[in-house]
Amino acid sequence: MRPPLSPDHADVIVQLTNPAYWLVSGLEWPGSDPAWAEAAVAISPGIIMRDGLSPGIREILARADRCAARHDMRVVFFSDLTRALTAAGTSWASLGVDWEAALAELRCGAHPLMFLTISARAHLHLCDSSARLIIYGPGGAEQASAGERDLVRQTIASGLAADWPPYIRGLLGAGSLRIAG
Repeated sequence: MRPPLSPDHADVIVQLTNPAYWLVSGLEWPGSDPAWAEAAVAISPGIIMRDGLSPGIREILARADRCAARHDMRVVFFSDLTRALTAAGTSWASLGVDWEAALAELRCGAHPLMFLTISARAHLHLCDSSARLIIYGPGGAEQASAGERDLVRQTIASGLAADWPPYIRGLLGAGSLRIAG
């Protein structure tokens, strides 16, 4: 039987259940073309121990930390980081980061992550790093607004703020997540 969490852990539990921000990346959209799918994953970079991580993951997390702080974001899309690199005239490849391998490694790490069910349109905003998103559909082409991307971000943030705390408490209660010390 594991020892119960002590009051000394209260600050740590608050940090675990209410992180400063989440990093959200898209997964491959299922081929059956549903309106909604489990096609995104969220992690809390603030609770990930950086020692022993690959240089690619450390670069991604460091850039996510700076982006969240600089723009006061609760949710940072991986595509936000790619967009910033493009605007600066560089890329993940020029930094020596295999971003696909790094994201795959993050998804398999020994830290909590949450899969998110999102709409097909939200998935476009989440995954697209271009400054100007044009969506093609049966009605023709439509330029998506920055406001819509912000709405997707706010919706994901609200969902995570509601779902993350009980998820983490459940992991702690089951002994799947332990607080050192």
